[in-house]
Amino acid sequence: MKFRMLIILMTLFLCCAKKDDVQKVQFWAFGGMPNYMQWTKDMVTKFNAAHPDIKVIQSQKSWHMIRELLYTNYSAGTGPDVMRVHGNYAAEFGEGGYFLPINTFPDFEEVKRWYLPILFESTRYKDNYYGLPGPSIAFTLVCNKKLFDEAGLTSPKTWSQFREAAQKLTKDTNGDGIVDQHGLVLLGGEKGGFSYRLAAFMYKAGVNFLSDDLSNAIFNSPEAVATVKLFADMYQVDKSITPGFLAYTISEINDLFCSDKVAMSIEGPWFATSVNDKLPGKQFYTVPVPVPDDKIDQYDTAPTLQDMVMLSISANAKHPEAAWEFVKFMRGNEADIIWLKQEMGGFPTTLNALNSPESSDYTDFAVYRHELEHARPWPSHPKMIAIVRNIISIYGQKAIVGELSPQEAMDKAVVEAQNMIDENK
Repeated sequence: MKFRMLIILMTLFLCCAKKDDVQKVQFWAFGGMPNYMQWTKDMVTKFNAAHPDIKVIQSQKSWHMIRELLYTNYSAGTGPDVMRVHGNYAAEFGEGGYFLPINTFPDFEEVKRWYLPILFESTRYKDNYYGLPGPSIAFTLVCNKKLFDEAGLTSPKTWSQFREAAQKLTKDTNGDGIVDQHGLVLLGGEKGGFSYRLAAFMYKAGVNFLSDDLSNAIFNSPEAVATVKLFADMYQVDKSITPGFLAYTISEINDLFCSDKVAMSIEGPWFATSVNDKLPGKQFYTVPVPVPDDKIDQYDTAPTLQDMVMLSISANAKHPEAAWEFVKFMRGNEADIIWLKQEMGGFPTTLNALNSPESSDYTDFAVYRHELEHARPWPSHPKMIAIVRNIISIYGQKAIVGELSPQEAMDKAVVEAQNMIDENK
């Protein structure tokens, strides 16, 4: 009896010891298209099966709640060990000490060589890197092929061509006296998304949002004002921008594009999936964002806006090495191939995927790769995303609809942005 009891106790001890040896990693997956969410779940299952000493526990979270959820939980001493976040949060959360510098891991330099260098730099803030690059985005101009063909137009390369095309593609198609087709639609209902599209044109014009030392807001330059004026004139004078754009989200833009109510939109790699889901076979051009007329010689090299997500590790992760193994598994060379499938909504960042035979199957691969090799992210400042969402978007829209002149709007925006920058010092 005593011997049997001893065996039971030893078994319980070994089981408990084995359970305690498992390193738990909390993973918060912010955002993602449905196919990506399912792929993530499958990858977590595969990782756990291949690493019996590590257990990754995944939670799906809203993309729009990243800052709120992370700050709330980290302030309370909780929160995830690994998270999928916006690449620009390297500055904000890196500066705050919330993200672990991944360049402290011994194999960092080896892992860094997996990626296209210009894209890896988007995870850097000052002397540290705060995540492995996830899928990337380059903002481009998409043109409705049916409407362009009917009008006998080709995709525009300069601002004057862009404005003229939008005018010609704005019309009353059924003769009832009401304009029911517009040249351009803007994403006005999502403040961040609107600024990203405006920024693509600003970058093409040579705009810098902050000074080189990141201490001054300078996006009220003549180039920036000219960019805003372009859209203001198209909306107020030409009437070629959809009148209800201030309320439009991705869903409305997709509906309008697929129903041939709009001819152009400023989008990224996700657009092909959105259109195909709504109307399979719908054709459109994907081309670089037009440049100012006096910069036509820079059409092939002027930068658009580059955006990216990254997988980051909490500075307070209980098992940082286990978290690092998981992050490498999710962002490794083989895993990155998945982003060559259009339904994932992003663009690969590893050299292995970018140079793979599978890349030939990706619609508009050449356009996106070319644009990403020249693209620029938002300036790496801790307050930049707040400036983008709460200042640039608000004043950009005020200028376009005529509440303020482009110069007044950008001047007021720069003052508010500067105050925010100064508060961070």
